[in-house]
Amino acid sequence: MKISFSQLFRLVFVVFSLYLMGDAFYRWDGFSYYAPFSEFLPAVALTSILWSIVAVFVTVPVWVSFRILIRAFRIFELKFEHLLLYIGVFVLLGILAWIGKKNLWPYVQTTLQVKLMVFVFAAVLAALPAWLFRNRAEKITGIIRERITPVVWLFGLFVLFSVPLVAYRLWSMQTDKSGPLVKNESSVTDKDRPNIILVTFDALAARDMSAYGYGKETTPFINRWSENATVFTMAEAGSNFTTPAVAGLMTGKRVWTHQTYQIEGATPIRSKVESLPAVLKNNGYFNIALVVNPFASVKVLGMSGSFDIAPPATEFCTSASLFGWKFGIVDVMLYRAFGDKIRMHNWILKNDFIFSKVLNLVSRNISQTTVPPDKAFNKFIEIIDGNLPKPFFAWIHIFPPHDPYLPPEPYKGEFNPSLELRSYKSQEKLIEESYKYLFQYQPFPEEMQTAVNLMRDYYDEFITYIDNKFEDFIEELNKRKVENTVIILSADHGESFEHGYLTHGGPFLYEQVTNIPLIIKKPGQRKGQTVDTLVEQIDIPATVLDLADIPVPLWMEGRSLVPLIDGGRLTQQPAFSMNFEENRSRGHQIESGSIAVWDGDYKLIHYLENKGSLLFNLKQDSEEQDNLINKEPEVGKHLLDLIQDNLKNANERIRKEKYD
Repeated sequence: MKISFSQLFRLVFVVFSLYLMGDAFYRWDGFSYYAPFSEFLPAVALTSILWSIVAVFVTVPVWVSFRILIRAFRIFELKFEHLLLYIGVFVLLGILAWIGKKNLWPYVQTTLQVKLMVFVFAAVLAALPAWLFRNRAEKITGIIRERITPVVWLFGLFVLFSVPLVAYRLWSMQTDKSGPLVKNESSVTDKDRPNIILVTFDALAARDMSAYGYGKETTPFINRWSENATVFTMAEAGSNFTTPAVAGLMTGKRVWTHQTYQIEGATPIRSKVESLPAVLKNNGYFNIALVVNPFASVKVLGMSGSFDIAPPATEFCTSASLFGWKFGIVDVMLYRAFGDKIRMHNWILKNDFIFSKVLNLVSRNISQTTVPPDKAFNKFIEIIDGNLPKPFFAWIHIFPPHDPYLPPEPYKGEFNPSLELRSYKSQEKLIEESYKYLFQYQPFPEEMQTAVNLMRDYYDEFITYIDNKFEDFIEELNKRKVENTVIILSADHGESFEHGYLTHGGPFLYEQVTNIPLIIKKPGQRKGQTVDTLVEQIDIPATVLDLADIPVPLWMEGRSLVPLIDGGRLTQQPAFSMNFEENRSRGHQIESGSIAVWDGDYKLIHYLENKGSLLFNLKQDSEEQDNLINKEPEVGKHLLDLIQDNLKNANERIRKEKYD
């Protein structure tokens, strides 16, 4: 039997297209939670084009291999149709095993030995039908080639129509001139107002900073720098992962109000006008956003029109790996071409897409961060040197110490000399393995906790690295005598290494992920203070406006912390944090997820679906080990009522907005 390149490509193309079609149905279920089908279709179109290109490259080595096998089969007088039948059955069994794993045990991590066992079992099992139908092999392959033709045409036409669809999407987004609803013409310029620099570090937990009493000397410079600043010890993030947290940071609204629930979620409600940068811009501020995490970009937040300078996140990376969704070379290329125009532009590089899994086996492993803080800090210094207009507001969001925890020399080994888990792949594998413990609501097994503790040592080394880079940044500002400037240091959320919970996100709202640093230094401040009052992340926007002598709008739910900075007091009020990833954005009632509330010394974490609650007295039990829900039921009821009453009001507001 002769097989041409086009015949083989047809087969590969159909198999690839069927896989993509199944994956599209799988992803649409999650995508529909935060975006309409009109945004999903361009993503499918772009992915189908890219996936077809991959199919061409895959076909080449397969075709060469088949040509060699055909010659070998002639020598041994075997029919090539038998091999095709065997391969077809083997692939079918592999697909069934993959679907079963994906749907029945999505969070169970399989070892290499188990994968090899499944591979061998499928290889042996495929031999049985191939042997039983060996006499019909030629007829079966002929039928397949005949029946596959209309399928090839169907998928081929879709790819063909995808090209103009993607092109139109790119063109329409480039020519979108709607811009911000805030107009510069109505600005009130006041150059006596202070400049504001807000520096946020991704996944920086206050509890791992020596500036907050941590046992390891992770932040020696911040320790010294904060001596002449106001340090808030009880600042709580609005959520436990980036997108909803920074949405609150930039709007001053809680998650159930701005309604951005997912990592690639819907833009915050009315973010074009109801945001911190919009108010600042309308009052004469020149706004800059140097955001390294794509999931925190001002495009994602729907407020790019309120910033005068906002380069893409990819400008701040030094890609060292060809593939990988976290700043790999291909990912950077896709982001630059499509990132601001097509959602899920890097679909084929997602960790759970087969292409990424295969490439991960052969791609270069990296052992040092590809997103050094210097890139963003130096960019800001470059902007300053270019005669920056004043007053200005600059938001600089640094990616480290977010995982993977890969500090460069000489920070590597500072807290642990071990060489284990020192690479991107090994750390990602451990993080994936930790998912199987995620819903067991108990500590990691001893062996797993040992590995997690090792990761925490590397995380702490990463913090020391960013502390040094922050010191360099402050020194550069001092050299340029940047005066009348407020500097705020904070984070979007923290990072967990305890409670059977590694990194961040998910349903858990322990202090490791919610307690964030908040340090505010006013211009010329010479005396420092520590404030133990409970405050929220959403208080930062109101504080910035108050420091700029701009009235805080009523739609902001946060309150100014300036009275505390000036040595006064604020009335105690509850703080909230939440995770609503399992809910649909925009107009849908909040029915699942988790909410934490703080009031006085107590904190309650409530899980909406199973109605379970955890109650802690943080003053007596800062590590949240002793659940008091059955020991102090009156306190638990009071905090649960706070959650339920506020959630009821939020759902009522969502219902009204839906029908207004």
